[in-house]
Amino acid sequence: RHTLGNGMRQINLLLVPSALGLMVLATPITRLVFARGAFGALSLHLTSTALFWFAWSLPFAGTNLLLTRTFFALQRPWIPTKFAMINMTVDLVLSFALYRPLGIAGLVIATAVANILMTAMLLWRLRIGFNQRLDLAQTTMITARILVASVLTGALARVAWLGLNAVVGSSTVGQIISVGGAVVIAGGFYAWAVLSMRIPEAHQISGLVRGRFGSGTV
Repeated sequence: RHTLGNGMRQINLLLVPSALGLMVLATPITRLVFARGAFGALSLHLTSTALFWFAWSLPFAGTNLLLTRTFFALQRPWIPTKFAMINMTVDLVLSFALYRPLGIAGLVIATAVANILMTAMLLWRLRIGFNQRLDLAQTTMITARILVASVLTGALARVAWLGLNAVVGSSTVGQIISVGGAVVIAGGFYAWAVLSMRIPEAHQISGLVRGRFGSGTV
């Protein structure tokens, strides 16, 4: 239970700010990576829209991988398999329902909703199996701090990109500077914020990084 809770909090620590970053920089990132040649304005709009909505499901997708492997470790592989079938059914039904009114966004929203539902089902089943709370109270408290830091980080990333973009322009080199600079500035702020909030998982990861690159320990 402790290992599972710690793993979920570490996933949230890394993927929640990543999701917020993808949301606020969806169009600049898509333009930098793809917008050249036959990839025009419509392609840019469709791809950045898909990226924005996909970002919502990123933390849940990461948690699903951990929870699925937990069931395999407990030698109960049929449980996540059954839930995966429900996940695919929900995804398919919602995709058909949302595509006409929302277009490509509807398809990605359907996947995000199915991933969120999958996470809820896996947690519910694990809680029943363990007959415990799985450290969910601590995970919720830590995730709330992570969310606050991530929202501030996302806002800073957007402001930093707008400022840099106004200075360096929209050339390929300019986009590399503006997007890369925004990511570096926001990433540095996020690292400072979560360490200042004394989030244990942040100090765990910081210790691992220092151990790997500082003292050379493997």
